Amino acid sequence: MLSSEGKPTETEPIGSPVLSVTQSEWGQGSEHEQTFRLIETILSFEVCLYHQILPLKLEDNNLLLGMVNTEDSAALDYVSRILSYMNCTMVKTPITAEAHRSILSAYLNYKNTSPIAAKQLPKTWGDFTQNSSTAETTDSQHNQQPTISPIEDSNSSSKTRGDSNPFVVTSLTASTRKQETSSAAVLGNLPVLLVPVPEKLVPVETLPSLPPKKLLEQLLGRVLAGGIGRLYLERQPYQGRILWSENGILQSVLEKLPLSVFQGVLNELKRSASLSIATLSEPRQVEKECLFQDSRLLLRLRVMPGIYGEEATLQVLRGAALKFYQQQQLARLSRDALGISQQLSYKLHELQERLVVNHKANSGEAEAFDALNQLLDNLDDRIKNLGNKPEPLTKGE
Repeated sequence: MLSSEGKPTETEPIGSPVLSVTQSEWGQGSEHEQTFRLIETILSFEVCLYHQILPLKLEDNNLLLGMVNTEDSAALDYVSRILSYMNCTMVKTPITAEAHRSILSAYLNYKNTSPIAAKQLPKTWGDFTQNSSTAETTDSQHNQQPTISPIEDSNSSSKTRGDSNPFVVTSLTASTRKQETSSAAVLGNLPVLLVPVPEKLVPVETLPSLPPKKLLEQLLGRVLAGGIGRLYLERQPYQGRILWSENGILQSVLEKLPLSVFQGVLNELKRSASLSIATLSEPRQVEKECLFQDSRLLLRLRVMPGIYGEEATLQVLRGAALKFYQQQQLARLSRDALGISQQLSYKLHELQERLVVNHKANSGEAEAFDALNQLLDNLDDRIKNLGNKPEPLTKGE
């Protein structure tokens, strides 16, 4: 329902408990998929992360909106404006920050797996919590499969493909590195992305007349200009269109592009990611961290078959969204390292027991085993501490 001001009314369940992912009664697998689709179509990942909200369910024109802070006026105003075009009612429900983080993490797992793996969703949010280690390990394994390809290293790409790339990727000069602090030296190892700055962007109405390579450069300049950018190449039966958004808000659309121009832009994107320009039979995702105007960002390119042919999305993560992504990567690496350490400890104990049974262990070897076991125990503790201390996300970063 709409208010007298034309905004959807806001209702809040009375006495509703704060949603926690430990509550196994919350939802079924189909509702999880609906939440993920709502993130895709109504409230983008970036918006959910920034405002700490989640579109949990849409039924009978009622959107169940999970909110870490149900009194966040900025979030309520944003969602109200979105729902005003849908003639929907907003129903608020409080959720914990842990639930918010875990469900967004599940969404990333859902997005980064193949269509078959994406169907293997947890039955309940409680099951997701109980099986989080298994689910995220599976996601880590998917990231190692051939379908996930890293963007070509900046040095090799600049030598072998520099002329064909729609944008130039270079490394910081040695003299620049010498002037950086130890923390900035880490940034110095990242490739630098060079695209047109805002002053060099041409008017939108002239973009369709540009050749594919120049058109992509102009599109990248707009997507990278600020905020969390997304570029979507949508193929239609006899033409194509390209949309770009910032922080979940649509900025502009290039309509009725000739398929030759559309395919040319798509091919330039694939070349920049070292993908074959041949038509892909399954989705491929490429990720790369870069520096752009002294800011750290992550480019996520996904090329996938569509109804009428290949389509693509390019997402730019920075600030809090990038920090969230990095925390997920750190958590996976910590679990992998802990698993390796524990496996080594198990093998060490097994070796020690066999030596004792065979009466081949002397006092010196026993002391060595004790020292190694102590070392591994300390290593486990350090890994756990690293994995359990994520840097807090700051809203609005």
